[in-house]
Amino acid sequence: MIDKREFGLRLENCMKTNKISNSEITKALNLNKNAIGNYKNGQIPNASILYELSNFLGISMEYLLAGKEAGELTPEELQLVEFYRKADERGKRAILRTAESESAEPELSASKIG
Repeated sequence: MIDKREFGLRLENCMKTNKISNSEITKALNLNKNAIGNYKNGQIPNASILYELSNFLGISMEYLLAGKEAGELTPEELQLVEFYRKADERGKRAILRTAESESAEPELSASKIG
């Protein structure tokens, strides 16, 4: 069950973190001037507005609704996913090659001490 009060608090905290005002979101998403205040007070927006809000704030809809991220990715992991999604096909291949080469286990040295 969605806690409407917690939804409003999460929305407000995300806005503070991103230094975004009610009027900025209202203008960017073409919302009624009272909409953000209503959401902060626990009114849950419809799915399309929730989707736009989450994208605008750079968070998931799941986080706004339930207070947790899918898979609880770190900020760095989320940033990497965002870079990948914005890249063209060539960029995506480069990102994958880099990730594969950086995650390969270092080969153990065959040298002996003594």
